[in-house]
Amino acid sequence: MWLWTKRVLIGLSSLLIVAAIAGATYQWAATRRDLAATPPPGRLVDVGGHRLHIWCTGSGTPSVILETGLGGSSADWGFVQPEVAGFTRVCSYDRAGMGYSDPGPSPRTTRRIAHELAQLLDRGGVSGPVILVGASIGGWTARVFASDHAERVAGHVLVDASHEDQKEDVPQIAPFVPFLSSVGVLRLLGVSFGLPPASLAPSVRGFARATAFRAAGQRAAVDEIMHLQESAAEVRATRRKLTVPVVVVTAGRGADAVWRDLQRDQVGLSQRGCQVIADQSGHAVAVGQPQVVVDAIRATVDAARGRRGVALCG
Repeated sequence: MWLWTKRVLIGLSSLLIVAAIAGATYQWAATRRDLAATPPPGRLVDVGGHRLHIWCTGSGTPSVILETGLGGSSADWGFVQPEVAGFTRVCSYDRAGMGYSDPGPSPRTTRRIAHELAQLLDRGGVSGPVILVGASIGGWTARVFASDHAERVAGHVLVDASHEDQKEDVPQIAPFVPFLSSVGVLRLLGVSFGLPPASLAPSVRGFARATAFRAAGQRAAVDEIMHLQESAAEVRATRRKLTVPVVVVTAGRGADAVWRDLQRDQVGLSQRGCQVIADQSGHAVAVGQPQVVVDAIRATVDAARGRRGVALCG
């Protein structure tokens, strides 16, 4: 009986190993095929051991930097970036592991991400004070960057941005995601952290599809999730009063009273803070009501240029 049981266990283990190898091969081949068929729209910049993808369009100063939410990519700004490019230079980018960017070192905390963004701007030729636009958890990057590099920031637009005091729950499946993504299970099931490509602007859907199931992106997203409390502590420790314009864009749909209070609290980050409600949009305002985001960016750019009588939230 024991001999028979031992043989069954060995057989099952062998099958699992073969399946894992086959899955990993499938994941590798599919990722390589997708990236080869749809190369990045921007360029890859070395930030010290790994490269980040940055995509800049338009011209003028100050430059606008678009920071996406958890699991997202530069494609998330497909409705916003072309409009902003009409009045100034605008750059979207992919955090390490996301989109077309190389994986970066762990832990993926907000302070590390903000440091890499500074390197990206330096080595990518984006000079002068910038307007930082942070969506969801990307708002943390914008805020820590401003605290560490105050002289480099001309304003903020926080798009339904995360707050350091919000409750953060780590999904139970999170620790298993690196393995499941590496062997192609998440790709087979169509599971990704980012926005559905079909919901994005038609011009960028191909880029989103090409990178949606990269194992590097799944691992990076989980790394950020596993270190949310550490990142929140970094944001909390660097909080200070700003003198630059801060426009808080808040989604009008799906938010509870606690979230609305946390959004209003971020208005107080600056003596020049104000709030706009995107009343027809859920959390992904850049997709649900992109014109609200574009208008907020335009007003912040005008204020940074010294234009008089600008109504930031008018």
